[in-house]
Amino acid sequence: MRRAYPALAEFHYLRHRPVTAVRVLVLEDVRPTVIGRYTQQRRQRHVIALLVESFPALNCALRNHALGERYRGWRDRRTGARLLNAELRCISRVIVHPQWRGLGLAVRLVREALDTMTTPYTEALAAMGRVHPFFARAGMTEYRRWPHARDQRLLDALRYADIASWHLANVSDMQQRLARGASSLPPPTRLLRAELARWAGRQLTLHEQLTRARDHLLCEPVYYLKGQDT
Repeated sequence: MRRAYPALAEFHYLRHRPVTAVRVLVLEDVRPTVIGRYTQQRRQRHVIALLVESFPALNCALRNHALGERYRGWRDRRTGARLLNAELRCISRVIVHPQWRGLGLAVRLVREALDTMTTPYTEALAAMGRVHPFFARAGMTEYRRWPHARDQRLLDALRYADIASWHLANVSDMQQRLARGASSLPPPTRLLRAELARWAGRQLTLHEQLTRARDHLLCEPVYYLKGQDT
């Protein structure tokens, strides 16, 4: 952890280290660099990806939903906390160096963590889980909160316009789709434009409306869970 994490810390959106880290899985590239070949330093290792497991947070509503409130409602909170720490680990960081992204290394690390689980359950909470569902691809079960009625109305409008919600991640592309005059837009897209303005506020520009929708709808954390027997 002391050597591997600093090598990739700058590439994660959270700047602080995991406080309660208990296990770290590391992928390294052992091939020599150009300078290494010249100096014949062929045993240099470079950290290209890592995964950190930590003790879980004591409270998590989606965990209670996924596990039937197994760790909630204890009269003695310390007993509940001890049981939680004994039975569950949280994947608190998965970081891949930008030069090595797109190769499936995040999925590979998560699968390795799940194959070598040290507790009955492993969980993860992904801020960008709706855009990059690599925890699901690695075999974890996804749990989401039910959208509020206001949000669901906008999501339904996106679906009616045959636009997946993850397209909101590219605000510029979405703006081009919706920026034409209302009369030239097909009816489903016209409806989406109207619902977006209703949801975000008509006083905002189209770019501001889309940015607000992206930040709210795509950045809501997604909870993932894996048990040893599933």
